[in-house]
Amino acid sequence: MVPAYNAEKTLARTIESILHQTDDRYKLILVNDGSTDRTDEICRSYLAEKNDKIRYIPQENRGLGGARNAGMRLVDTPYVSFLDSDDWLMPQYVEKLIRQLEGHKGKNIEMIMTLPQIYHEGSRAVRDWYDKDLFEKVFTCEGEIIDPQVKTDIYRFEVNQCRKILQMDFVKKVDFSFREKVKWEDVYPHFYLLSQCTSCMGISEIGFYYRIGSSSQITASRGADRLDLLIVFEDLLQYINREGRRDLYFPAMRVLVRFSIWCIRMADIDHRRVLVNKIHYLFKGLSSRYYMELVKGTRKNCTKADARQYLLFMTAIRFRIFNFIFYDYLWQDMCEKMIKKLLRAGERVA
Repeated sequence: MVPAYNAEKTLARTIESILHQTDDRYKLILVNDGSTDRTDEICRSYLAEKNDKIRYIPQENRGLGGARNAGMRLVDTPYVSFLDSDDWLMPQYVEKLIRQLEGHKGKNIEMIMTLPQIYHEGSRAVRDWYDKDLFEKVFTCEGEIIDPQVKTDIYRFEVNQCRKILQMDFVKKVDFSFREKVKWEDVYPHFYLLSQCTSCMGISEIGFYYRIGSSSQITASRGADRLDLLIVFEDLLQYINREGRRDLYFPAMRVLVRFSIWCIRMADIDHRRVLVNKIHYLFKGLSSRYYMELVKGTRKNCTKADARQYLLFMTAIRFRIFNFIFYDYLWQDMCEKMIKKLLRAGERVA
């Protein structure tokens, strides 16, 4: 399924990567989420050529989550995968997926994790996915099936929804849908779906090329859209607290801290102060158990540099007196450099 919004520059390449798969046992659903450019024209031209493979939904803008929900209602295959309109599939994606599924006939596989690759638009360089090492630790062989309630390291995977293939019976059983009209909509589903899943397969040979270095990316937004992050954080925390899933405290806190650091750094100056204030109140309201699990988890699973960054951020964001550090780019850079020097000096003394 490919949701598209004003994607005239990249959509054709995305569609072509699907239509030129080495195995044609697939269906393509295109959802035009209220585009104002040539997206509709491009979708209809492919529909005219391949109307036996493609279904097309034009709709008013409801955000990426709303577009995915609209597309899911038309899915009539056993599994569904998602692809953003500026990324593209590896050519043997369908072939290798079906080969693995046929090799595990009779097994109820609810979710499949794939391993994308990163493509930089500027340099045109391709590199490994962010969590490749962790993926190979969780899935020790190709096509291995695990229970995420047992191998909980899987919760530390990057939250990207497009790297997950979902069984439609599983989607219906857990009554899943995406939150609409917000960005960062992949955070909550990552934890919700994994926490409901008992059978997840890992396939490292398939995935998609994830494009970075482009201003058209959803994550390239620097304005008020970044405040949507607070909505998805609240959704996640409410779910964890309601279900009493203490095992999710560390992976959830890790995501919250990493996304907060990144969003504050990338936010424009007009929205930074509001974003910082909201994040301050969010973290201030968390119980001490979350902080204890973050400290314990960083010591066990993170590098020293990451552990320091997380704990320094938590100190600065929780105490209002230090929030000014994040209000201005220059202040933040200066404070970060000073803290790093002090930490290195402390190591030399020790």
